Amino acid sequence: MRAEQKDASVCLCDPNASALQFPRGYRLTHKQQFDRVLTLRSFQARSGCFRVFASANELSVARLGLIVGKRQLKRAVDRNRVKRVLRETFRVQRARLPALDIVVQLIESPHHERFRIEANSLWPLLLDTIGKENGQRPR
Repeated sequence: MRAEQKDASVCLCDPNASALQFPRGYRLTHKQQFDRVLTLRSFQARSGCFRVFASANELSVARLGLIVGKRQLKRAVDRNRVKRVLRETFRVQRARLPALDIVVQLIESPHHERFRIEANSLWPLLLDTIGKENGQRPR
């Protein structure tokens, strides 16, 4: 019976779904990677309860790191929800972002009504900041 359940739970993913996955290559995974972005701070912006730091990387893809501390959200459920929403918005916008290492930090407790709106507004704000720094108009 378990084998039948296991076979039934396996789904065939369509090739277009890979654009919405979040594999390890798109994440900042080591302290040194976070420290590099936070030290260089080539680009920084703030949107609501989030602060974004970014710096160019040598790769051809944008990578994301998240800082969501206990000071802002006491419950692990709430911290995980914030991280899940940020990863989701990053996956959707990833193709539009240049090769950057990006760290998003939660700096204050989010308001539930505006939380998703603020998370979605991070990426256009970052693109605008990059365009202004480079003296170009963003796409």
